Amino acid sequence: MKITLTNDFHDTEHTVKTADGNLTHSQVFRAKKALCGISGCTCGDVAGCRPGQVEQTEQGITVNDNKYKIIAV
Repeated sequence: MKITLTNDFHDTEHTVKTADGNLTHSQVFRAKKALCGISGCTCGDVAGCRPGQVEQTEQGITVNDNKYKIIAV
């Protein structure tokens, strides 16, 4: 299914595909760049969403192993 993540501060949107509501690190990284590409800006959550829509659920050994879940849309 496709889910549209939003940032109401920058008035941006980014669509991600997920089957189970979980996201990979690369999906979160791309969403952050699309929703808020400003270095050092703290407007959103880990994926650049505002209000918060994504949370990190598991810390991996490397950043690519981190697990994320969509909590609201």
